[in-house]
Amino acid sequence: MTDAKQQQPIPGLDVLTRVAAVESDPTGLDTFARYRWQAKQVVRQWLTCLREQDRPLFLACEHVEDLTLIYADKVRFIQLKTRDKGSWSVAAMNDRGLDALARSYVAARKKRVHELCTFELWFEGATAGKADTEDFVRDPRSAGDEVRKKLVAHKIPRGWVDDFLQRLVIEPDQPTQAHIDAKAMWELHALWPSLSHPEVKVLYERLLTAAEAAQTAREEQPPSIQAILSAALPHLGSDLPEPHEPAGQAIAPIRDQILSRGMLLRMTPPQPGASQQQLLARISAGTSVSLMELKMTAAGASRPLIAKMQEMRADMEVERQLMLASRDSAEDDLEKLARRILRMAEATAADVELAAVTNPAAAGRPAEAIANALLSQPAHLAHCDRQNIFDRDEFFVFGYLGHLSDTCRFGWRAS
Repeated sequence: MTDAKQQQPIPGLDVLTRVAAVESDPTGLDTFARYRWQAKQVVRQWLTCLREQDRPLFLACEHVEDLTLIYADKVRFIQLKTRDKGSWSVAAMNDRGLDALARSYVAARKKRVHELCTFELWFEGATAGKADTEDFVRDPRSAGDEVRKKLVAHKIPRGWVDDFLQRLVIEPDQPTQAHIDAKAMWELHALWPSLSHPEVKVLYERLLTAAEAAQTAREEQPPSIQAILSAALPHLGSDLPEPHEPAGQAIAPIRDQILSRGMLLRMTPPQPGASQQQLLARISAGTSVSLMELKMTAAGASRPLIAKMQEMRADMEVERQLMLASRDSAEDDLEKLARRILRMAEATAADVELAAVTNPAAAGRPAEAIANALLSQPAHLAHCDRQNIFDRDEFFVFGYLGHLSDTCRFGWRAS
């Protein structure tokens, strides 16, 4: 894989020129840092342009809207919010996120495109855990009087509030600022499993550079993105329109803020196949994919194997929590078990790697080979549980390996 600086210029996205301009301006650097977490989320959503069905035609990065996903038949306005401390209550959402979405909704409704739109609030961290917050996140239409009054204060006419709430989507528990890089790189590794870690890092940095350049493309606000999309949507094709096309003329004010599928294809290696579509669908929806699942996918695990591991891990987790609540030495005993099962798993992974020299199937799907080797030796798995944490149940022990994988201690291939 070649270095990012050797890539050919990408039509419509003069990334290096714009990044250089930002880096030469200290004020620009402040803005650059402010939107860094959002840019990483943009990269993750940009990947969903690779989906076979229901994929965005392109993304628009915008200072007020944060992120807009444009499809052939719908538009998704997404507010991306971080939080340094505490959890998210309904009041916090009203103060940071819903206000901007309310403006987006009013602008879309005035341009008569609101029926094609969703208005989504994605935030880092957890909700407050209170009943009114949990109900609101699950179904925004359940909003009480205080929320509705706030929305009216945010300039949504009272008669439009129910329609806005029907189109509102809330996605909590987005990857934290501390962990989003690891999450994004594992997603890239799952999509391109043949890439080495350094190659994945170069690819991630290249895509992040493009996303950050798109975010900082304009110093002044363009005309209403809702007005632009209202003019462009009837003319959109399968990708970013050319400047001479009707839709191309309509989106001219935001062209430098756009990331398209064509750009992505020119910046990334060919995909190994269509097996990653479920992962892309989940990234698109903003729902969480565990690190264990990403690692197993990157290592060639089949969906049935991942489902089996998830089931065994869930069964193990019940036992683990009960044991943590009732046993004084629980954490020490679990760590001893962790060291034993990791030694066994790592030795098995090394054997699989050696065998891969003469076994191409194992080379391409090490997770399958490692899991099969471990599960074919139930007595060895059971023997790892010397403290009888799980009553020497080999399936609980194997499920515990899934837990260790999710905490970045095992990657389902030789290290």
